[in-house]
Amino acid sequence: MTTTTAHTNDQQPAAPDQPTRIFAQWGLPHNVTPRFGARLIQSRYRLDFLSDRASLIGEWCEAQIDKLDQAFPEIIKALEAKLLTGELDAQRQQRITIQHGGFTCEADTLGSHGYLYICIYPATSTDANPDRKA
Repeated sequence: MTTTTAHTNDQQPAAPDQPTRIFAQWGLPHNVTPRFGARLIQSRYRLDFLSDRASLIGEWCEAQIDKLDQAFPEIIKALEAKLLTGELDAQRQQRITIQHGGFTCEADTLGSHGYLYICIYPATSTDANPDRKA
C-alpha cells in the first residue's frame, strides 16, 4: 500500500500519471520506515489527536494499519501517564520511548509548550528498516 495525500503549498507531482507523494510529514522526525507520525495537542495531562496532523510514511499493509489502530489508544494512555509523572514535560525537550502491541513509540514535546510529537513504528527490525527512506 502506498500512502498518499493531497498536494500542499501548490506542489505538483513529478509526472501527472504518478501517485501523489507525501509532502507534509507530521510527527517526530525519524529515519525509520514504515512509520506513523503525528503532532498531538497537550491539554494539561490529556492528549488530543487530530487526524489532519498525522501521516503514514512508507509502505504499510492493511494488517499493520489494523494492528496500529488497536494499539494506538493504549499508546496514548501510556503517554498521558508520562505527562502525569513528569517524564514528558512541555517546557523541556526530552525524547522518551515506549513499547506497546508490537510497536515502538518515540515521543518528545520539543519544548513546544502545548504539542507532543510522536513517531510510531513496528518494534521488530524486520518490519522497520532504518536504512530505507520514505
